[in-house]
Amino acid sequence: MTESGQTNSINVQDGAAGVQAWVDWAARHPYWVIGFLLLTVLGPLGGKAVHIDDPLFVWTAEHLRQDPLHFYSFTVNWYGAVMAMPVVTCNPPVTSYLLAGGLWLLGPGEWGMHLILGLTALAAAAGMYELARMWCGRPLLATLLALAMPVSVVSATTLMCDVPMVAAWLWSLVLWERGLKSGRAAHLLPAVGLAGLAVLTKYSALTLLPLLPLLGLLRRRKLGAWVLWLVVPVGMIAGYEWVTGRMYGQGLIAAAAGYAAQHRFALEGGRLNKTVIGLIYLGGGLLPVGLLAPWLWRRAHGVMGGWVIGGISALTIYALQAGGLPGLPATGEYRWLILVEMGLMLAGGCHILWFTVVALRRERDAVTFTAAAWIASGFLFAAVLNWTVSARSLLPLVAPVAILVVRRLEGFKGQAGQLPRWAIPLGLAGLFSLTLAWADAGLADAGRAAAGRIAADYPPAQQRVWFEGHCAFQYYLERQGGRAVDYDTSTLQPGEVLVVPDNNSNLLNPPADAVSLLATPEFAVCPWLGTVRAELGAGFYGAGGCLPFVAAPVPAEKYYVYRVTRPFQFSQPPETSAENGVQADDPLTVASDEAILRAHPDDAATHASLADILSRQGQSAAAREHYEAALRLEPDQVVCLNNLAWLLATSGDARLRNGAEAVQHAERACALTQYQKTVFLGTLGAAYAEAGRFAEAIATAQKACANATARGETALLARNQVLLALYQSHQAYHEPPEKLVPAAP
Repeated sequence: MTESGQTNSINVQDGAAGVQAWVDWAARHPYWVIGFLLLTVLGPLGGKAVHIDDPLFVWTAEHLRQDPLHFYSFTVNWYGAVMAMPVVTCNPPVTSYLLAGGLWLLGPGEWGMHLILGLTALAAAAGMYELARMWCGRPLLATLLALAMPVSVVSATTLMCDVPMVAAWLWSLVLWERGLKSGRAAHLLPAVGLAGLAVLTKYSALTLLPLLPLLGLLRRRKLGAWVLWLVVPVGMIAGYEWVTGRMYGQGLIAAAAGYAAQHRFALEGGRLNKTVIGLIYLGGGLLPVGLLAPWLWRRAHGVMGGWVIGGISALTIYALQAGGLPGLPATGEYRWLILVEMGLMLAGGCHILWFTVVALRRERDAVTFTAAAWIASGFLFAAVLNWTVSARSLLPLVAPVAILVVRRLEGFKGQAGQLPRWAIPLGLAGLFSLTLAWADAGLADAGRAAAGRIAADYPPAQQRVWFEGHCAFQYYLERQGGRAVDYDTSTLQPGEVLVVPDNNSNLLNPPADAVSLLATPEFAVCPWLGTVRAELGAGFYGAGGCLPFVAAPVPAEKYYVYRVTRPFQFSQPPETSAENGVQADDPLTVASDEAILRAHPDDAATHASLADILSRQGQSAAAREHYEAALRLEPDQVVCLNNLAWLLATSGDARLRNGAEAVQHAERACALTQYQKTVFLGTLGAAYAEAGRFAEAIATAQKACANATARGETALLARNQVLLALYQSHQAYHEPPEKLVPAAP
């Protein structure tokens, strides 16, 4: 060997020795490593704007400072109507109590609230390490893998209840394991107390509670006195249900379960759709497991399994996109890219479940059985039982998946300890997850910036400023004097300002003849990575997305600022369906809308306006084309969804009627407005009847009648009573054929 070769060899050996020394130091000081990583990742995001459902937790925390015992005794306008907080939220109050403590100790502001919940992220990471130390041989590696998951990083930057729940649950399992071994009440009592606290932090922890008796049976092999400790979390849950039932008229756990049952398939479609979307979210949210696939399988098995899973995923995506998967963009320049990403994430989700099945077949021990049951119950809740599929609902699966992955890697001699092999996939996954968290923070900050700019340009102190939508934009604009529109009661007057976000939910188009457009300010977000963008199919937080994030060109956040030119109420909009008793005359003409569309073919609002006019003129086929064009551009236009559903369900032209499509659109419109609008309920009943689902049509029409009675909507009550009588005789409602007007040649 030459002198140069000897020198290179020495350098390599020195480098390997240095790496091994670092690995040994990290193994001796795991909490220093975990704390440093969390501080590095979460510290710069401590000023992240209040985002998505964060306001619900923050408002509750602010209320608790005034009334700490009656946590939900206030009202909010979240869905376009003032409603009692227990009706709006489907989460328990523990996280809000934590935030209230942060507000009391550190004062108002995002930094203090993020600091408090950052401590729960540290507790969750510590619980992950302690559990992994009992369940696998390399606990720090399992913890680092868990921390590198996109769902872990993004969820840790929110003010919601997911991370606190996981922290309570992980420590419950840790102490339960210790208690089963020692038999000491000092371990068992806090274990079951934390299990109950996990449920009171997020109701989905109910699906995890059976893991405690399962683990007890696997460890002890028989029933014993340890079973009696499980009375504690059951008693905590029953007590909470009894207290909230006395306080709010219905136990809040039962209310949340009822809400989930009612809305379960409204957004993503049937059970098959939700399961596939759940697998896509699983593969994307736990992305590092897919990157580690080459280390999890022997070469022959890996190649064969990759081809099988890849082929199944490709065929599934092809079949679902051909059938119109809810949340998937129907058109667009980057649709092919989104389909590819969906296929890869679906393959990743299938890989995780298959890997779990294989682990269970190979290692029939207590840890593997418990981890597999944990993954199965968590996925069942997130993909089927929950009201919508969201990435953060999969957060509880991170721990068992990470532990099974490390246990598998330990089976390959030497691989688990070779840092260079792990550095690349873990480093890439961690870097991507951090970038995704920054992109999500940028989206939240855009809402905060928009509220600040609009309040500065149109001071609420000088004129009334109304707005639609919620999330960060609502939170910050309300703090500066803006008012949320109540679609049922608000009357907008001339001279007032109305702001409508482009990328939000629960939106209604204002009457075109009642407003004039003042400005369309835009606010930059991450231009190539998005967590919430309906037209790209991205919905990290759920509510109709078909993948948790998308890597594609993401447009800036756009807001439409209108000046009101005549008084109007959204409860009597000229653009809604025939159920509203709309007038036939319309101040806009078909010619003017067509001229606008020739210049701006992607103007969703004009497509919707033209569709409404054509529908009232009886040109149903042309109206359908424009409704569908508007929904391709903006899938969550609730009025458009409702009106298209009414047309497809009740058209006098039998060739246009399609009950199945009508149900899909009507269910989505109702889900987006929380089944609170009588008009939309009436349309859904008509759609069910056209589809031959008369039992559901009758129930929906009865709900529409009850809703109309409660709101004093006498005309709608009379209308829905007539429809109810039709459905009870198993007849669908159809518009009279003579109302149809031939389309112009």
